[in-house]
Amino acid sequence: MIEKTNLDEIQNYLVDSSNLKGTCEKVLIPENLTELVNIIKHCYLNDIPYTISGGGTGLVGGRVPFDGVLISTEKLNGILDFDPQNQFVVVEPGVVRKDLDEFLESKGFFLPPNPTETNSFIGGNLACNSSGSRTFKYGTMRDYVLALDVVLPDGETVSLQRSEVERVRNSHFSYYLPSGKTIEFVIPALPYVNSSKNTAGYYLHKGMHFLDLFIGSEGTLGTIVKAKLKVERLPEKVIGFIIFFKELASALDFITKTKGIIKAETENGKNKAYISPRLIEYFDRNSLLLVSDDYPQIPKNVECAIWVEQECSNNDEEEILLSLWLEHISKFTPFASETWVATQDHEHRRFAEFRHLIPTRVFELVAKSNYHKIGSDVAVNDNVFANYYLRLTKMLENSKLQYFVWGHFGNSHLHLNLIPRNENENRLAQQIYDEHIIDAISLGGTYSAEHGTGKLKRKYLEMMYGKDIVQKMKEIKLKFDPKNLLGRGNLFS
Repeated sequence: MIEKTNLDEIQNYLVDSSNLKGTCEKVLIPENLTELVNIIKHCYLNDIPYTISGGGTGLVGGRVPFDGVLISTEKLNGILDFDPQNQFVVVEPGVVRKDLDEFLESKGFFLPPNPTETNSFIGGNLACNSSGSRTFKYGTMRDYVLALDVVLPDGETVSLQRSEVERVRNSHFSYYLPSGKTIEFVIPALPYVNSSKNTAGYYLHKGMHFLDLFIGSEGTLGTIVKAKLKVERLPEKVIGFIIFFKELASALDFITKTKGIIKAETENGKNKAYISPRLIEYFDRNSLLLVSDDYPQIPKNVECAIWVEQECSNNDEEEILLSLWLEHISKFTPFASETWVATQDHEHRRFAEFRHLIPTRVFELVAKSNYHKIGSDVAVNDNVFANYYLRLTKMLENSKLQYFVWGHFGNSHLHLNLIPRNENENRLAQQIYDEHIIDAISLGGTYSAEHGTGKLKRKYLEMMYGKDIVQKMKEIKLKFDPKNLLGRGNLFS
Protein backbone atom coordinates (compact mmCIF):
# COMPACT_ATOMS: atom_id res chain seq x y z
CA MET A 1 0.00 0.00 0.00
CA ILE A 2 1.17 3.51 -0.80
CA GLU A 3 0.38 6.26 1.72
CA LYS A 4 0.68 9.96 0.98
CA THR A 5 0.31 12.76 3.53
CA ASN A 6 2.43 15.58 2.14
CA LEU A 7 0.18 18.31 0.72
CA ASP A 8 2.34 18.64 -2.40
CA GLU A 9 1.81 14.93 -3.06
CA ILE A 10 -1.92 14.81 -2.43
CA GLN A 11 -3.23 18.12 -3.79
CA ASN A 12 -3.94 16.65 -7.24
CA TYR A 13 -6.27 14.14 -5.55
CA LEU A 14 -8.25 16.93 -3.86
CA VAL A 15 -9.82 18.31 -7.03
CA ASP A 16 -11.72 17.04 -10.07
CA SER A 17 -12.60 18.53 -13.44
CA SER A 18 -15.26 20.74 -11.86
CA ASN A 19 -12.40 22.63 -10.14
CA LEU A 20 -13.99 21.94 -6.73
CA LYS A 21 -11.19 21.66 -4.16
CA GLY A 22 -11.31 19.61 -0.96
CA THR A 23 -9.16 18.34 1.88
CA CYS A 24 -8.31 15.07 3.64
CA GLU A 25 -5.91 13.62 6.18
CA LYS A 26 -4.13 11.29 3.76
CA VAL A 27 -4.35 9.49 0.43
CA LEU A 28 -4.15 5.70 0.48
CA ILE A 29 -3.37 3.73 -2.67
CA PRO A 30 -3.98 -0.02 -2.28
CA GLU A 31 -1.99 -2.18 -4.68
CA ASN A 32 -4.30 -5.19 -4.52
CA LEU A 33 -7.81 -6.14 -3.42
CA THR A 34 -6.71 -7.47 -0.02
CA GLU A 35 -5.14 -4.12 0.85
CA LEU A 36 -8.28 -2.27 -0.24
CA VAL A 37 -10.54 -4.48 1.90
CA ASN A 38 -8.24 -4.05 4.91
CA ILE A 39 -8.27 -0.25 4.50
CA ILE A 40 -12.07 -0.19 4.33
CA LYS A 41 -12.39 -2.45 7.38
CA HIS A 42 -9.97 -0.23 9.30
CA CYS A 43 -11.96 2.88 8.37
CA TYR A 44 -15.22 1.24 9.42
CA LEU A 45 -13.92 -0.02 12.76
CA ASN A 46 -12.36 3.35 13.58
CA ASP A 47 -15.17 5.58 12.28
CA ILE A 48 -12.93 7.19 9.64
CA PRO A 49 -14.80 8.75 6.70
CA TYR A 50 -13.44 7.67 3.32
CA THR A 51 -13.96 8.68 -0.28
CA ILE A 52 -13.19 6.45 -3.26
CA SER A 53 -11.28 8.11 -6.09
CA GLY A 54 -11.20 7.23 -9.75
CA GLY A 55 -9.40 9.21 -12.42
CA GLY A 56 -10.46 12.65 -11.22
CA THR A 57 -12.30 13.42 -14.46
CA GLY A 58 -15.71 13.83 -12.82
CA LEU A 59 -17.64 17.08 -13.11
CA VAL A 60 -19.68 17.20 -9.89
CA GLY A 61 -17.06 16.84 -7.13
CA GLY A 62 -17.80 13.18 -6.44
CA ARG A 63 -14.22 12.13 -5.73
CA VAL A 64 -13.35 15.34 -3.85
CA PRO A 65 -13.10 14.63 -0.08
CA PHE A 66 -13.74 17.09 2.73
CA ASP A 67 -12.65 14.93 5.64
CA GLY A 68 -11.15 11.54 6.47
CA VAL A 69 -9.07 9.69 3.89
CA LEU A 70 -9.17 9.33 0.14
CA ILE A 71 -8.67 5.85 -1.33
CA SER A 72 -7.39 5.85 -4.90
CA THR A 73 -8.11 2.86 -7.14
CA GLU A 74 -5.33 3.74 -9.61
CA LYS A 75 -3.29 0.58 -8.88
CA LEU A 76 -6.30 -1.73 -9.19
CA ASN A 77 -6.01 -1.57 -12.95
CA GLY A 78 -5.99 -5.12 -14.24
CA ILE A 79 -7.84 -6.55 -17.22
CA LEU A 80 -8.47 -9.91 -15.56
CA ASP A 81 -10.25 -11.91 -18.26
CA PHE A 82 -11.49 -11.65 -21.83
CA ASP A 83 -13.77 -14.18 -23.51
CA PRO A 84 -14.35 -13.49 -27.22
CA GLN A 85 -16.72 -16.42 -27.66
CA ASN A 86 -19.07 -15.29 -24.89
CA GLN A 87 -18.28 -11.63 -25.50
CA PHE A 88 -17.28 -10.32 -22.09
CA VAL A 89 -14.32 -8.71 -20.38
CA VAL A 90 -13.55 -8.65 -16.63
CA VAL A 91 -11.80 -5.57 -15.27
CA GLU A 92 -10.75 -3.85 -12.06
CA PRO A 93 -12.02 -0.33 -11.29
CA GLY A 94 -8.76 1.49 -11.99
CA VAL A 95 -8.56 0.45 -15.64
CA VAL A 96 -8.32 3.62 -17.74
CA ARG A 97 -11.02 3.76 -20.36
CA LYS A 98 -8.70 4.43 -23.30
CA ASP A 99 -6.52 1.45 -22.27
CA LEU A 100 -9.55 -0.84 -22.25
CA ASP A 101 -10.70 0.52 -25.61
CA GLU A 102 -7.28 -0.15 -27.14
CA PHE A 103 -7.18 -3.66 -25.68
CA LEU A 104 -10.64 -4.54 -26.98
CA GLU A 105 -10.00 -3.01 -30.39
CA SER A 106 -6.89 -5.18 -30.78
CA LYS A 107 -9.19 -8.19 -30.26
CA GLY A 108 -11.87 -6.96 -32.67
CA PHE A 109 -14.35 -5.81 -30.00
CA PHE A 110 -15.55 -2.64 -28.28
CA LEU A 111 -17.49 -1.51 -25.22
CA PRO A 112 -20.30 0.59 -26.74
CA PRO A 113 -20.90 3.27 -24.03
CA ASN A 114 -18.10 5.77 -24.68
CA PRO A 115 -17.70 8.66 -22.24
CA THR A 116 -15.96 11.62 -23.86
CA GLU A 117 -13.23 11.62 -21.21
CA THR A 118 -11.01 8.72 -22.26
CA ASN A 119 -8.80 9.15 -19.17
CA SER A 120 -11.69 8.24 -16.89
CA PHE A 121 -11.57 5.00 -14.89
CA ILE A 122 -14.02 2.16 -15.45
CA GLY A 123 -14.96 2.35 -11.77
CA GLY A 124 -16.00 5.97 -12.23
CA ASN A 125 -17.92 5.09 -15.41
CA LEU A 126 -19.91 2.55 -13.38
CA ALA A 127 -20.35 4.83 -10.37
CA CYS A 128 -21.99 7.45 -12.61
CA ASN A 129 -23.60 5.08 -15.14
CA SER A 130 -21.73 6.92 -17.86
CA SER A 131 -22.92 6.87 -21.43
CA GLY A 132 -21.45 9.09 -24.15
CA SER A 133 -22.13 9.67 -27.81
CA ARG A 134 -23.01 6.09 -28.83
CA THR A 135 -25.78 5.92 -26.24
CA PHE A 136 -28.17 6.92 -29.01
CA LYS A 137 -27.91 3.38 -30.38
CA TYR A 138 -26.37 1.30 -27.62
CA GLY A 139 -27.53 2.58 -24.22
CA THR A 140 -25.56 3.27 -21.03
CA MET A 141 -22.99 1.39 -18.95
CA ARG A 142 -25.79 -0.28 -16.99
CA ASP A 143 -26.85 -2.15 -20.13
CA TYR A 144 -23.42 -3.82 -20.35
CA VAL A 145 -22.88 -4.93 -16.75
CA LEU A 146 -23.14 -8.70 -16.33
CA ALA A 147 -21.64 -9.00 -12.84
CA LEU A 148 -20.02 -6.92 -10.10
CA ASP A 149 -17.89 -7.56 -7.04
CA VAL A 150 -18.56 -4.87 -4.44
CA VAL A 151 -16.93 -4.16 -1.08
CA LEU A 152 -19.60 -2.87 1.29
CA PRO A 153 -18.82 -0.05 3.75
CA ASP A 154 -18.03 -2.50 6.58
CA GLY A 155 -15.54 -4.42 4.42
CA GLU A 156 -17.73 -7.36 3.43
CA THR A 157 -17.42 -8.36 -0.23
CA VAL A 158 -20.41 -9.47 -2.30
CA SER A 159 -20.43 -10.98 -5.79
CA LEU A 160 -23.51 -10.03 -7.78
CA GLN A 161 -24.83 -11.46 -11.05
CA ARG A 162 -27.39 -10.12 -13.49
CA SER A 163 -29.55 -13.22 -13.06
CA GLU A 164 -33.21 -13.96 -12.44
CA VAL A 165 -32.35 -15.14 -8.93
CA GLU A 166 -31.16 -11.65 -7.97
CA ARG A 167 -34.03 -9.77 -9.60
CA VAL A 168 -36.39 -7.75 -7.38
CA ARG A 169 -39.87 -8.97 -8.29
CA ASN A 170 -41.93 -6.51 -6.28
CA SER A 171 -41.43 -3.34 -4.28
CA HIS A 172 -39.84 -5.17 -1.34
CA PHE A 173 -36.07 -5.42 -1.60
CA SER A 174 -34.39 -8.14 0.46
CA TYR A 175 -30.84 -9.44 0.07
CA TYR A 176 -29.06 -11.95 2.30
CA LEU A 177 -25.35 -11.24 2.65
CA PRO A 178 -22.74 -14.01 2.99
CA SER A 179 -22.13 -12.84 6.57
CA GLY A 180 -25.73 -13.68 7.48
CA LYS A 181 -26.91 -10.07 7.63
CA THR A 182 -29.88 -8.94 5.57
CA ILE A 183 -30.41 -5.68 3.71
CA GLU A 184 -34.11 -4.90 3.38
CA PHE A 185 -36.10 -1.87 2.29
CA VAL A 186 -39.18 -0.91 0.31
CA ILE A 187 -38.50 0.50 -3.15
CA PRO A 188 -40.14 3.94 -3.25
CA ALA A 189 -42.30 4.95 -6.19
CA LEU A 190 -40.21 7.51 -8.04
CA PRO A 191 -41.84 10.23 -10.14
CA TYR A 192 -41.78 9.36 -13.84
CA VAL A 193 -38.82 10.89 -15.68
CA ASN A 194 -39.70 11.51 -19.33
CA SER A 195 -36.16 11.22 -20.68
CA SER A 196 -34.15 8.41 -22.25
CA LYS A 197 -31.24 9.11 -19.87
CA ASN A 198 -31.28 9.79 -16.12
CA THR A 199 -28.69 9.24 -13.38
CA ALA A 200 -30.25 11.39 -10.66
CA GLY A 201 -30.18 9.56 -7.32
CA TYR A 202 -30.39 5.80 -6.86
CA TYR A 203 -31.75 3.43 -9.50
CA LEU A 204 -34.89 2.12 -7.79
CA HIS A 205 -37.33 0.19 -9.94
CA LYS A 206 -39.37 -2.99 -9.71
CA GLY A 207 -37.64 -5.69 -11.72
CA MET A 208 -34.17 -4.29 -11.04
CA HIS A 209 -31.26 -6.50 -10.08
CA PHE A 210 -29.30 -5.98 -6.86
CA LEU A 211 -26.22 -4.92 -8.83
CA ASP A 212 -28.25 -2.14 -10.50
CA LEU A 213 -28.34 -0.33 -7.18
CA PHE A 214 -24.56 0.19 -7.22
CA ILE A 215 -24.40 1.37 -10.84
CA GLY A 216 -24.89 5.13 -10.72
CA SER A 217 -24.74 5.28 -6.90
CA GLU A 218 -21.69 7.58 -7.05
CA GLY A 219 -19.58 5.71 -4.52
CA THR A 220 -22.07 5.98 -1.65
CA LEU A 221 -23.27 2.38 -1.18
CA GLY A 222 -20.16 0.31 -1.81
CA THR A 223 -16.87 0.13 -3.69
CA ILE A 224 -16.92 -1.68 -7.04
CA VAL A 225 -13.76 -3.79 -7.24
CA LYS A 226 -14.46 -6.00 -10.25
CA ALA A 227 -16.84 -5.78 -13.20
CA LYS A 228 -17.80 -8.29 -15.86
CA LEU A 229 -18.89 -6.31 -18.91
CA LYS A 230 -20.58 -7.36 -22.13
CA VAL A 231 -18.72 -6.29 -25.27
CA GLU A 232 -19.69 -6.13 -28.94
CA ARG A 233 -17.83 -7.04 -32.10
CA LEU A 234 -16.44 -4.07 -33.99
CA PRO A 235 -18.54 -3.18 -37.03
CA GLU A 236 -16.91 -3.88 -40.37
CA LYS A 237 -17.12 -0.24 -41.38
CA VAL A 238 -18.22 3.10 -39.94
CA ILE A 239 -18.97 6.28 -41.85
CA GLY A 240 -19.06 9.67 -40.16
CA PHE A 241 -20.04 13.23 -41.02
CA ILE A 242 -19.52 16.57 -39.32
CA ILE A 243 -22.16 18.85 -40.81
CA PHE A 244 -22.20 22.64 -40.51
CA PHE A 245 -25.40 24.68 -40.34
CA LYS A 246 -26.18 28.33 -40.99
CA GLU A 247 -29.30 28.32 -38.79
CA LEU A 248 -30.04 26.60 -35.49
CA ALA A 249 -33.62 25.84 -36.52
CA SER A 250 -32.35 23.92 -39.56
CA ALA A 251 -29.99 21.88 -37.40
CA LEU A 252 -32.76 20.95 -34.97
CA ASP A 253 -35.02 20.08 -37.89
CA PHE A 254 -32.25 17.88 -39.31
CA ILE A 255 -32.07 15.96 -36.03
CA THR A 256 -35.85 15.53 -35.84
CA LYS A 257 -36.14 14.37 -39.44
CA THR A 258 -33.17 12.01 -39.12
CA LYS A 259 -34.68 10.35 -36.07
CA GLY A 260 -38.02 10.26 -37.88
CA ILE A 261 -36.52 8.23 -40.73
CA ILE A 262 -35.34 5.60 -38.25
CA LYS A 263 -38.72 5.45 -36.53
CA ALA A 264 -40.71 5.26 -39.77
CA GLU A 265 -38.61 2.52 -41.34
CA THR A 266 -38.60 0.50 -38.13
CA GLU A 267 -42.39 0.75 -37.79
CA ASN A 268 -42.76 -0.37 -41.42
CA GLY A 269 -41.15 -3.66 -40.50
CA LYS A 270 -37.71 -3.15 -42.00
CA ASN A 271 -34.88 -4.74 -40.07
CA LYS A 272 -32.67 -1.71 -40.48
CA ALA A 273 -33.27 1.84 -41.60
CA TYR A 274 -30.94 2.91 -44.39
CA ILE A 275 -30.19 6.09 -42.48
CA SER A 276 -29.62 4.79 -38.97
CA PRO A 277 -26.95 6.71 -37.01
CA ARG A 278 -25.33 5.36 -33.88
CA LEU A 279 -24.64 8.88 -32.61
CA ILE A 280 -25.94 12.41 -33.15
CA GLU A 281 -23.73 15.02 -31.46
CA TYR A 282 -24.10 18.81 -31.41
CA PHE A 283 -21.66 21.75 -31.05
CA ASP A 284 -22.79 25.37 -30.83
CA ARG A 285 -21.18 28.39 -32.50
CA ASN A 286 -19.08 29.33 -29.46
CA SER A 287 -17.69 25.81 -29.18
CA LEU A 288 -16.65 25.91 -32.84
CA LEU A 289 -15.02 29.33 -32.42
CA LEU A 290 -13.06 27.99 -29.45
CA VAL A 291 -11.24 25.48 -31.68
CA SER A 292 -11.27 27.46 -34.94
CA ASP A 293 -7.52 28.17 -34.78
CA ASP A 294 -6.91 24.43 -34.50
CA TYR A 295 -9.38 23.69 -37.29
CA PRO A 296 -9.27 26.56 -39.82
CA GLN A 297 -11.30 24.42 -42.24
CA ILE A 298 -14.44 25.13 -40.19
CA PRO A 299 -16.58 27.27 -42.52
CA LYS A 300 -17.10 30.93 -41.62
CA ASN A 301 -20.42 32.20 -40.28
CA VAL A 302 -21.75 28.83 -39.14
CA GLU A 303 -24.26 28.66 -36.32
CA CYS A 304 -23.56 25.11 -35.18
CA ALA A 305 -22.36 21.67 -36.24
CA ILE A 306 -23.68 18.12 -35.91
CA TRP A 307 -21.59 14.96 -35.93
CA VAL A 308 -23.24 11.69 -36.98
CA GLU A 309 -21.89 8.17 -37.43
CA GLN A 310 -23.39 5.03 -38.93
CA GLU A 311 -22.16 1.45 -39.05
CA CYS A 312 -22.21 -0.55 -42.28
CA SER A 313 -21.17 -4.01 -43.36
CA ASN A 314 -19.30 -3.71 -46.67
CA ASN A 315 -18.00 -1.35 -49.37
CA ASP A 316 -21.18 -1.53 -51.42
CA GLU A 317 -23.35 -0.52 -48.47
CA GLU A 318 -20.87 2.21 -47.60
CA GLU A 319 -21.22 3.77 -51.05
CA ILE A 320 -25.02 3.66 -50.86
CA LEU A 321 -25.04 5.22 -47.41
CA LEU A 322 -22.58 7.96 -48.33
CA SER A 323 -24.84 8.98 -51.19
CA LEU A 324 -28.01 8.82 -49.06
CA TRP A 325 -26.49 10.83 -46.23
CA LEU A 326 -25.08 13.56 -48.46
CA GLU A 327 -28.44 13.88 -50.22
CA HIS A 328 -30.19 14.07 -46.84
CA ILE A 329 -27.72 16.66 -45.51
CA SER A 330 -28.13 18.89 -48.58
CA LYS A 331 -31.80 19.47 -47.68
CA PHE A 332 -30.90 21.30 -44.47
CA THR A 333 -27.77 23.41 -44.96
CA PRO A 334 -26.06 25.57 -47.59
CA PHE A 335 -22.75 24.24 -46.22
CA ALA A 336 -23.46 20.68 -47.42
CA SER A 337 -20.45 20.72 -49.76
CA GLU A 338 -18.21 21.58 -46.80
CA THR A 339 -19.32 18.57 -44.75
CA TRP A 340 -16.42 16.63 -43.27
CA VAL A 341 -16.58 12.93 -44.15
CA ALA A 342 -14.81 10.05 -42.40
CA THR A 343 -14.60 6.49 -43.70
CA GLN A 344 -11.10 5.45 -42.56
CA ASP A 345 -9.80 4.86 -39.04
CA HIS A 346 -7.45 7.85 -39.09
CA GLU A 347 -10.32 10.11 -40.19
CA HIS A 348 -12.55 8.86 -37.38
CA ARG A 349 -9.73 9.50 -34.91
CA ARG A 350 -9.52 13.08 -36.14
CA PHE A 351 -13.26 13.50 -35.57
CA ALA A 352 -12.92 12.12 -32.03
CA GLU A 353 -9.97 14.44 -31.36
CA PHE A 354 -12.05 17.38 -32.57
CA ARG A 355 -14.89 16.37 -30.23
CA HIS A 356 -12.54 15.95 -27.29
CA LEU A 357 -10.66 19.21 -27.88
CA ILE A 358 -13.74 21.36 -27.26
CA PRO A 359 -14.24 20.44 -23.57
CA THR A 360 -10.46 20.41 -23.14
CA ARG A 361 -10.30 24.04 -24.24
CA VAL A 362 -13.16 24.90 -21.91
CA PHE A 363 -11.39 23.26 -18.96
CA GLU A 364 -8.28 25.30 -19.81
CA LEU A 365 -10.38 28.46 -19.51
CA VAL A 366 -11.77 27.22 -16.19
CA ALA A 367 -8.28 26.51 -14.82
CA LYS A 368 -7.35 30.15 -15.45
CA SER A 369 -10.53 31.46 -13.85
CA ASN A 370 -11.20 32.46 -10.26
CA TYR A 371 -14.63 30.85 -10.59
CA HIS A 372 -15.88 27.32 -11.02
CA LYS A 373 -17.32 26.33 -14.38
CA ILE A 374 -21.08 26.17 -14.08
CA GLY A 375 -21.88 23.14 -16.19
CA SER A 376 -25.15 21.33 -16.75
CA ASP A 377 -26.12 17.84 -17.84
CA VAL A 378 -29.83 18.08 -18.61
CA ALA A 379 -32.04 15.86 -20.74
CA VAL A 380 -35.71 16.10 -21.65
CA ASN A 381 -38.10 14.19 -23.87
CA ASP A 382 -37.61 14.36 -27.64
CA ASN A 383 -40.96 16.03 -28.28
CA VAL A 384 -40.14 19.10 -26.15
CA PHE A 385 -36.40 19.36 -26.73
CA ALA A 386 -36.28 21.77 -29.68
CA ASN A 387 -38.46 24.41 -28.01
CA TYR A 388 -36.61 23.89 -24.72
CA TYR A 389 -33.25 24.51 -26.37
CA LEU A 390 -34.48 27.52 -28.35
CA ARG A 391 -35.69 29.12 -25.10
CA LEU A 392 -32.33 28.46 -23.49
CA THR A 393 -30.42 29.88 -26.46
CA LYS A 394 -32.42 33.11 -26.36
CA MET A 395 -31.76 33.47 -22.63
CA LEU A 396 -28.02 32.89 -23.14
CA GLU A 397 -27.72 35.37 -25.99
CA ASN A 398 -29.44 38.06 -23.94
CA SER A 399 -27.15 37.44 -20.97
CA LYS A 400 -23.86 38.29 -22.77
CA LEU A 401 -22.17 35.59 -20.69
CA GLN A 402 -19.31 33.41 -21.88
CA TYR A 403 -20.97 30.07 -22.66
CA PHE A 404 -20.50 26.89 -24.68
CA VAL A 405 -23.08 24.23 -25.50
CA TRP A 406 -22.52 20.75 -26.82
CA GLY A 407 -24.26 17.49 -26.22
CA HIS A 408 -25.81 14.22 -27.22
CA PHE A 409 -28.71 15.77 -29.09
CA GLY A 410 -29.78 12.38 -30.41
CA ASN A 411 -30.87 11.71 -26.81
CA SER A 412 -32.19 15.29 -26.30
CA HIS A 413 -29.34 15.72 -23.83
CA LEU A 414 -27.22 18.87 -23.60
CA HIS A 415 -24.25 20.22 -21.68
CA LEU A 416 -24.35 23.96 -21.00
CA ASN A 417 -21.00 25.37 -19.84
CA LEU A 418 -20.95 28.85 -18.31
CA ILE A 419 -17.64 30.48 -17.38
CA PRO A 420 -18.17 33.68 -15.37
CA ARG A 421 -15.45 36.34 -15.42
CA ASN A 422 -16.53 38.38 -12.39
CA GLU A 423 -18.92 38.20 -9.46
CA ASN A 424 -21.82 39.82 -11.31
CA GLU A 425 -21.48 37.29 -14.11
CA ASN A 426 -21.20 34.50 -11.56
CA ARG A 427 -24.56 35.46 -10.03
CA LEU A 428 -26.21 35.75 -13.44
CA ALA A 429 -24.73 32.45 -14.60
CA GLN A 430 -26.07 30.70 -11.53
CA GLN A 431 -29.50 32.22 -12.14
CA ILE A 432 -29.60 31.01 -15.76
CA TYR A 433 -28.27 27.63 -14.69
CA ASP A 434 -31.05 27.27 -12.11
CA GLU A 435 -33.73 28.45 -14.52
CA HIS A 436 -32.83 26.02 -17.30
CA ILE A 437 -32.65 23.09 -14.86
CA ILE A 438 -36.02 24.03 -13.35
CA ASP A 439 -37.40 24.25 -16.89
CA ALA A 440 -36.07 20.77 -17.71
CA ILE A 441 -37.49 19.27 -14.52
CA SER A 442 -40.87 20.92 -15.14
CA LEU A 443 -40.94 19.16 -18.53
CA GLY A 444 -40.38 15.79 -16.86
CA GLY A 445 -36.65 15.80 -17.62
CA THR A 446 -33.55 15.43 -15.49
CA TYR A 447 -30.71 17.63 -14.22
CA SER A 448 -28.36 14.63 -14.45
CA ALA A 449 -28.35 12.54 -17.61
CA GLU A 450 -24.86 11.08 -17.09
CA HIS A 451 -22.56 13.13 -14.82
CA GLY A 452 -24.26 12.38 -11.52
CA THR A 453 -25.16 14.58 -8.57
CA GLY A 454 -21.96 14.56 -6.54
CA LYS A 455 -21.53 17.48 -4.16
CA LEU A 456 -22.40 20.25 -6.59
CA LYS A 457 -25.96 19.34 -7.63
CA ARG A 458 -27.54 18.06 -4.42
CA LYS A 459 -30.28 20.67 -4.27
CA TYR A 460 -31.62 19.57 -7.64
CA LEU A 461 -32.12 16.00 -6.45
CA GLU A 462 -34.75 17.22 -3.98
CA MET A 463 -36.18 19.62 -6.56
CA MET A 464 -36.66 16.72 -8.98
CA TYR A 465 -37.93 14.01 -6.65
CA GLY A 466 -39.20 15.85 -3.56
CA LYS A 467 -38.15 15.68 0.10
CA ASP A 468 -39.90 12.41 0.86
CA ILE A 469 -38.16 10.44 -1.92
CA VAL A 470 -34.75 11.93 -1.07
CA GLN A 471 -35.29 10.99 2.58
CA LYS A 472 -36.07 7.41 1.51
CA MET A 473 -32.85 7.38 -0.54
CA LYS A 474 -30.93 8.54 2.54
CA GLU A 475 -32.50 5.72 4.53
CA ILE A 476 -31.43 3.22 1.86
CA LYS A 477 -27.86 4.52 2.09
CA LEU A 478 -27.91 3.98 5.85
CA LYS A 479 -28.98 0.36 5.31
CA PHE A 480 -25.62 -0.17 3.59
CA ASP A 481 -23.59 2.42 5.48
CA PRO A 482 -25.09 2.89 8.96
CA LYS A 483 -22.13 5.01 10.09
CA ASN A 484 -22.33 7.25 7.01
CA LEU A 485 -18.60 6.94 6.33
CA LEU A 486 -18.48 6.26 2.58
CA GLY A 487 -18.59 9.10 0.05
CA ARG A 488 -19.80 11.74 2.48
CA GLY A 489 -21.40 14.69 0.76
CA ASN A 490 -22.23 12.86 -2.46
CA LEU A 491 -25.97 13.00 -3.24
CA PHE A 492 -26.84 14.12 0.30
CA SER A 493 -25.50 16.87 2.55
